[in-house]
Amino acid sequence: MIEREGRVLERGYRREKPLPALHERWALIALLAIMLLGAVLRLYGLGFQSLSGDELASWSLSEGDTIPQLVGSYVQPPLYFLILDLTRLIFGDSEWALRLPSAVAGWLSIPAVYLLGKRLYSEREGLMAALFVAVLWSPIYYSQEARPLAVLILLSILTSYFWWNVMLGLRYRGELIGREAVWYVVCAVLCAYAHYSGLLLVVLQGVALAALARGTLRQVLLVYVPVFLAYLPWLPGMVYQLRHGEQAGEPTLQTLPHYFQTLFGRSELLAVVAWTLLAFLLLRGWDDLRRRRKGGMVPPGPLLAAWAVGPFVGAYLVSLSSMNVLTAENLLVSLPAVYLLIARAVTRTFSGRAAGIFQGTVAVGLASACLAYLLLSLNYYTTSTKEQVREAGAYVVANGNQETLVVRCDAGDRLDYYLNTGTGGWKNYVEACTAKDLPKIESTVREGGYREIFHFISSPEPDQQLVTLLQRTFQPVQYKRFDGASVVVYKVRKRVPASLPQPEPPASLPKE
Repeated sequence: MIEREGRVLERGYRREKPLPALHERWALIALLAIMLLGAVLRLYGLGFQSLSGDELASWSLSEGDTIPQLVGSYVQPPLYFLILDLTRLIFGDSEWALRLPSAVAGWLSIPAVYLLGKRLYSEREGLMAALFVAVLWSPIYYSQEARPLAVLILLSILTSYFWWNVMLGLRYRGELIGREAVWYVVCAVLCAYAHYSGLLLVVLQGVALAALARGTLRQVLLVYVPVFLAYLPWLPGMVYQLRHGEQAGEPTLQTLPHYFQTLFGRSELLAVVAWTLLAFLLLRGWDDLRRRRKGGMVPPGPLLAAWAVGPFVGAYLVSLSSMNVLTAENLLVSLPAVYLLIARAVTRTFSGRAAGIFQGTVAVGLASACLAYLLLSLNYYTTSTKEQVREAGAYVVANGNQETLVVRCDAGDRLDYYLNTGTGGWKNYVEACTAKDLPKIESTVREGGYREIFHFISSPEPDQQLVTLLQRTFQPVQYKRFDGASVVVYKVRKRVPASLPQPEPPASLPKE
């Protein structure tokens, strides 16, 4: 106790000296510089890429009766789509406006992970993790996508930030810190409503809190009963989706290394460097655990490791019993934990008087390599990486006319965004995904007198048998291929009307 009081007095004495004040100002300047860099990397080229099929689905779900649409669409909880609907009312339907909520959430993740790293370890780990979030491919890519993943990453950081103090209060003082608990409940509810992976994270945090804060079950229930009650209205929708969702292949353990490589721009070299740092941290962390076995503080490292691996285990178990949810994107909820562990590995690599210089050099060098890979190798801002639905839609609008029928396989009328059918634009279309839809196409052609068919192929792709039948029924004349989309042009063959009288065949043919 005397030693602890001495440390507190020493810490208070040092705060009166100018050196810590300068250090704090330097950390603030560094954080602001990182945030500025992160903002540029997220806002630049926000509307460069065409909206992908999933982004078009987000746009479609944000219209009209959002919640009833979501229940039957096998997607995610409604928080992000409600935010997107509000954004559309303010900024409109442009591509950059639809991606703006993700860009803002991705940018806010930078100071959020800094605060979490500072709370768990120190200012150095917080700044390093913030730098990684600012420049690495994965958080930038999902910050420029009209999907709920960037919002999920932000809320997972905030939820973990408040959970840490709630856990410390219950474990070591046996009391619930009211303000921290209230903020945790709010963030946990939002995280669960942002994505099912967020719900999984909240469940794992509840299990960890009950295990670490033994003897305080009543206080733990005071935290999680409000979360359960707030999520209760959405439980029927979640159960419906788990029962009726399509099985997308069997879950495989290869998803974990694939996900880890995704976190580092799908670069094998960067992934190997990250694995090496984590392996070194594991060795150093084992020594720390052996020293703290007898009643020490709970180290953040194992909890971060559980955060990094727990969603994978949970998603794998869910995938075995219901629809397959084990994908790299569904594991992004653990992205902050991996980056914080990498930052901690960098700080544990060097010690001594010049440790700060070496740590900063390694962190900046790793971040610079990731940024150079993003800009020079991937050509991120000049290379199209998504389905070019925009270009395919522009071709249809520019080359079609009133005698052109568009055939498309389009769940939820997503292609309306580029064909503009709802506001006086292209209205001549028919939905067709399987061979059973061919009679519907033929009847529409006859009734409308169409002389040309544009088969708009995008995700989801139509049945191959339907494509074969279209080629046999109509005359293909042109094929325009785009990245992830294509347009096949057919001419309607002239047919003799069945009502016209047919000439009688001759009784006998002349002999040769």
